[in-house]
Amino acid sequence: MNRIAKVFAIGLLALVGARAQQVTVDEKRDQIEALKIELDQAKQMRDKVIAKRWDNKQRDMDAREKFNQEYDDLKSKLDVKTQEADRLHAEIQNYLRDAEEADAQAETERVQFLSLGGTLRDKMREIGDPLGKSFPVQIPERLQKLNAVLKGAEVKREAPGEVLVDLMNFERDELALSRDISLEHRGFVRANKTPGEGTLLRLGFVTEAYRDSKSGQSGLLLKNAPGTSFTPFDWREDLPVSVVQPLSLAMQSLEKESAKTILIPMDVLLTQNSVKSYTHESKKGFFATLWKTVKTGGIFMWPLLIIPFIVIGLFLRKILQLLRSRKGQALCTQVILKMEQGDLAAAASLSARQSGNLALRALGAVSGLGSSVGREHGEKTVSELMLHEVPRLERHLTTLSVLAAAAPLLGLLGTVSGLIAMFQIITEHGVNDPKLLAGGIGEALIATETGLLIAIPTLIGHNYLANRVDDAVAEAEYYGMKALNARWPRE
Repeated sequence: MNRIAKVFAIGLLALVGARAQQVTVDEKRDQIEALKIELDQAKQMRDKVIAKRWDNKQRDMDAREKFNQEYDDLKSKLDVKTQEADRLHAEIQNYLRDAEEADAQAETERVQFLSLGGTLRDKMREIGDPLGKSFPVQIPERLQKLNAVLKGAEVKREAPGEVLVDLMNFERDELALSRDISLEHRGFVRANKTPGEGTLLRLGFVTEAYRDSKSGQSGLLLKNAPGTSFTPFDWREDLPVSVVQPLSLAMQSLEKESAKTILIPMDVLLTQNSVKSYTHESKKGFFATLWKTVKTGGIFMWPLLIIPFIVIGLFLRKILQLLRSRKGQALCTQVILKMEQGDLAAAASLSARQSGNLALRALGAVSGLGSSVGREHGEKTVSELMLHEVPRLERHLTTLSVLAAAAPLLGLLGTVSGLIAMFQIITEHGVNDPKLLAGGIGEALIATETGLLIAIPTLIGHNYLANRVDDAVAEAEYYGMKALNARWPRE
């Protein structure tokens, strides 16, 4: 019974346990299902979150790409603007620099423009003195006009342009007067300082002539040579026949008005006897022309003329000395032969025949040594002889070299002195003829030409003599060595 009860109890407990277990499994299943549902919901939420995150990331990437694109565009535009700004800055700097230079140039030109007034005043003062010595036509009136221009220049210091206009007007009046031709019948003072009356003709500033009605004498206004008169122009009636006849004929035709064309003799260059003096000088001889050239070349021509005589004297002296030293070359071989044979007395006798030959003197010095001396003593003897004789042969060569170098320098000094003197004259008196300027420069260059004509032959002669001296010394050294070898043969 107990056993059955135990079995029943066990079965009952098993049934209760199974039921309880069944309840637990169902609960667990329900929990699992609930968890699955939650898991699915979580997965869905996760997918939504992931999708949203990718959407946000894509938007961020698109925004970043757009930002980068806009940044690159803005950077490119900024670079372009920066370059443009740099270019504009450089242009502005250049414009500022140009403006500063323009201001400086304008200031310089303003100063120069203002100084033009002073220059014009100086030039007008320089015009005053030559004007008083120019062609004697309306001199007081012309000087009065020039003085008026000068006074205006003092007042118009800040307006040199107006001063220049006044000066140009004055020069225009001068030019018009220089082209004016006047014919008058009035009184005048003749060349012999006596009063005359008749026809007076003026052709600009070129010439002026008169014919005295009472005496029938004609006169021509000529310019005086510098230093011959107190007045720049004088009337002359003592004219050559070749001038007097056509001049008288022309003046008579003017008085009678009988010719349409009248030929008036005139001196266009305003000089006297220039053709005659030129013809006279062209007939001078060589020495006269040479003398004139020397005087034209200036004071430095005198030392230049002394140099050739010194050079010729020294050259002839050295030539004679070298010719004497060249004699007796045929005896040198004979002397060497006698020394090789041991006949020192004969060798010394042959060497003494030509005392001017340096090689023979060297041979004589060696052959004249006693038999007790050695080769070393012979070498010293030859060396002493060469030291004594070589300076004698080279004497005056340095003098020739110095003269060859000094001649062109003296000529250049003479040219510079002549140019200085010529430009001083031009500064004081001016020159309107380029031929006169070229002639003055040509005369100044005479000294340089003379110096070169002296220096070139002197230099050639010096080189010739120096080569001959070197040959004589080399020959003496050669025969001296042969004499030593013949007297004391080397083993």
